[in-house]
Amino acid sequence: MDRNTLPFLRVAARTRLRERKLRRILGPDLSRPVSWQATDNPLVGETAEIFELSHDVHKWSQYFEAYDAVLAPLRDRPIRMLEIGVFRGGSLEMWRTYLHPDSVIVGVDIDPDCARFDDPDRDIHVRIGPQQDTAFLRRVIDEFGPFDVILDDGSHVNSHIIDSFTYLFPNALADNGTYMVEDIHANYWWTHADRSETFVDLTKWLIDAMHAHYFDNIGESAFHAGGAERKQVVRVPFATTIVGKIEFYDSVAVIHRRIRELPRSIFRA
Repeated sequence: MDRNTLPFLRVAARTRLRERKLRRILGPDLSRPVSWQATDNPLVGETAEIFELSHDVHKWSQYFEAYDAVLAPLRDRPIRMLEIGVFRGGSLEMWRTYLHPDSVIVGVDIDPDCARFDDPDRDIHVRIGPQQDTAFLRRVIDEFGPFDVILDDGSHVNSHIIDSFTYLFPNALADNGTYMVEDIHANYWWTHADRSETFVDLTKWLIDAMHAHYFDNIGESAFHAGGAERKQVVRVPFATTIVGKIEFYDSVAVIHRRIRELPRSIFRA
């Protein structure tokens, strides 16, 4: 067997397994097959309006809802934004137009030709290097970080997305910052499956990490405010203390960094 076909076969097998699990877990009503008609409805939202006037930029139609929801609350102040994946520079120009004029926008890309989009006079900065190279990322953080928003629109390769996130989220994202990953649909395509775990899989583990303080404590009394059985200290992964919220849009995952307090159960008689 041609070893180049192995990734395809592995992903195909996982897809069939995933489909069977979906049918079993969703039940007959939610999993029944339906026809979904293609449409060309107008794009909606302010980022969509900027996109319509932009050049050399590629976006999926459903992304603008996520952009407006995540970025609109940040527009009244200067922020620092890191975008992984520069391509032809169009998205850097989108953010320059959309964000506060004093915001700093940094793009990284593996293609040396993208260095031509470096424009320090307009606070657009481009650095060349692999998104999975933590030494390169450390230099970017030291020069420009921490960042209020990190947007991964890079290679979409499973290992690259995961390696970038697991390094940048704890080390480069400011408190109350937001990490967005685009094109997670590529997780389901064999062309990007260089490892069995996908970023979608990682987000499921992040959900578990958000709740890790409940793993070893059976019952509400361990968290009851003022109760004799309340746990004062709980050992958890670092992720538990900083992953505040996880949102999903079609092909976009949004992970919010928040300094969390250990939850407590409060009873009012």
